[in-house]
Order: sequence, then structure tokens, then C-alpha cells
Amino acid sequence: MNKNRVNALIEKIRDNDIDALLITKPENIFYLTSFFTDKAALVVSPEGVFIVVDFIYAEAASGGLSGVKIYVAKESFTGALAKAAREHKIKKLGFESLSLSHYRCETLKRGLKNADLAATTGLVELLREIKEDKEVLALKKALKITAETFKGLKKRLKPQATEREISNYIKEAFIKKGADGCSFEPIVATQPLSSRPHYVPGAKKLGRDKAIVVDMGARLKGYNSDLTRVCGLGKISTKFVSIYNILLEAQKRAIGRVKPGVKISDIDLAARQYINGKGLGKFFGHALGHGIGLEIHEKPAISHKNREPLKEGMVFSIEPGIYIPGVGGLRVEDMVCVTKSGCEILTDDIDKSI
Repeated sequence: MNKNRVNALIEKIRDNDIDALLITKPENIFYLTSFFTDKAALVVSPEGVFIVVDFIYAEAASGGLSGVKIYVAKESFTGALAKAAREHKIKKLGFESLSLSHYRCETLKRGLKNADLAATTGLVELLREIKEDKEVLALKKALKITAETFKGLKKRLKPQATEREISNYIKEAFIKKGADGCSFEPIVATQPLSSRPHYVPGAKKLGRDKAIVVDMGARLKGYNSDLTRVCGLGKISTKFVSIYNILLEAQKRAIGRVKPGVKISDIDLAARQYINGKGLGKFFGHALGHGIGLEIHEKPAISHKNREPLKEGMVFSIEPGIYIPGVGGLRVEDMVCVTKSGCEILTDDIDKSI
């Protein structure tokens, strides 16, 4: 158990007028305990911390958790959780409303009897939004694997190679280089289908004189990386090169705005307004970026709708994209970490040339 993180959460529990918080999101449980399972329920209160696990995780929990009382659900998981909550005399139990299903919530409510349930959102996620130094280091290690894989990938881009073959190479290379796997299914998209931002690679050959969008990320010890680059195979059209240069400039302007205190919306607008000024705004339909850590998409959302200020320790992507149906799409993505006076571009040494 990470005592500092738990203590910070307890302060939020007190602020929200609840006796304890029920945590069911696996990434949040891992953040607080370093124990990952998709079938557990962690309860944090000022009086103590306990976890309910399924029988199949009982041995792993007993060997991997310290400072946490362990309850094993031998029959009904929700019943065991309700019994443990009654034992700890919890009268008002907060729960993660975006993680706990309606069915389990209603079942738990019946089992708690005289206790109340209170919906909460984002209490642990707000803590996760600011990365500790060791978390930034973990992200950099995942990125190192991603960067090494990208170098190897460029050598394999041949006209006869298929999108799926390149995607499979990425997944295999990640494992060989020590990653736990992919942060998400790799995207390898050639024109014109690269106009689909989350395109699924198929049997299509890369062909000649194409711009290829590659979006990939490795997961290592719970932490994720995310990188998008455009690779050229043969002679790329002048139009596409021009669009790519617009993206690079838009991204540069956004990164130049990153420092503590700046509104997140200003980061998005720095890129969006430049693209709008080039007459391509209608082809840039998603947010500029997203937080990255234990999840590939987490707080903060880098959007023109988010007016919260940037804070030191935030890590997120900056990824403007332009997608023209029937013609193709382009996207460039880097990860940045907010520092005391600006930001560190975590992917700055990964080639962007096409």
C-alpha cells in the first residue's frame, strides 16, 4: 500500500462527507496498492483500508499486499463486500459511479442494510493526474521500447508489406523488448483509409508513394506510452507534405504554450486556431490530446472545453490531426510532461521526418 497516496485520498474522502470510498476500478486499486486485479474491491477510510478479492486472487493478494486487511469472497462477492463494510461500521460509503455497475450497486445497497451509498466521480483520478517522478520514469521506460520499435518498423515498410504485418511486428517487438504488451491495438493506416482516426489495420498492402500513419504504444509495469508518426513510402504528394507541415507547426505552437497555470483550453486553441486559419479546421474533429499514465486515456483531457489550469507533473499527448475523407489523414503525436517553467517533450528524439 502506498501510504502517501492513501493519505491524500483520505483527505478527499473527508472533503466529500463520506465515511469511506469503495474503489472498483482496477487502475485505481493498482495506483493505491501496486496490486492489479480485475476482480477486487478496495475500501479506504480514515480508520483503515481493506480489500475484498475473489478466491482465485486470494494467494496473490496475501503475498502482494501490506497494510491492507484482506477478505476473500468465497460465494457472493457483493455479499462479502457488504459484510466487511458492516464489520467496519461504515454508515456512508462512497463509490466510483463510473466503475460500479447499476446491478452491483443495487445489490450492494441491499446488503449494506442501514448504510447509505453515495456516488462519487474522479477522486482517485484527480490524484493520478499529477505524476510522481517515479511514474514519469516508468513512462519514459515504456517510451524507450516504443522508440526502439519504431526504428525497427521503418526498415520493414515495403510496398508488398501489409498493414496487418506491420501491426503484428509492433506487437511482437514490444514483447521481445520487455514490454508487457500494447497500450492499445496498433494503428497502421495508408491512404486513403488513414482518414479514419482509429482505423483497424487489414490485409491492404502499403503500396508505393503513400503516407502511412502509425499510432502505437507499449505498456510496461502498468504504465503506457503513446506515439503517432507519419512514414513516407516513395514520393509523397506535395499536398500531403503541405498538410503535414501545417500539423507540425500547429503542434509546435501548442507545445510552446505548455507551462503551469496556463488554461488547458489555450493549449488546444493554439493548435486549432492555426489549423482553422489554414482552412482545414473542419477536418480536425477531435481534442488535441489526453492524459497518459496507468490508462492510455485519462485526466487531463486536452480540449478546448477544459478550462482547468495546467499543473506541474501532468503528462499528456499533443496530437493534432487532419482527416480528409476519400483523400487520407495525417496525425503527429508527442507526449509531454509539465515542468516548473514549461514542459519536457518525452518523445522529442523520435524522428518526425517523412
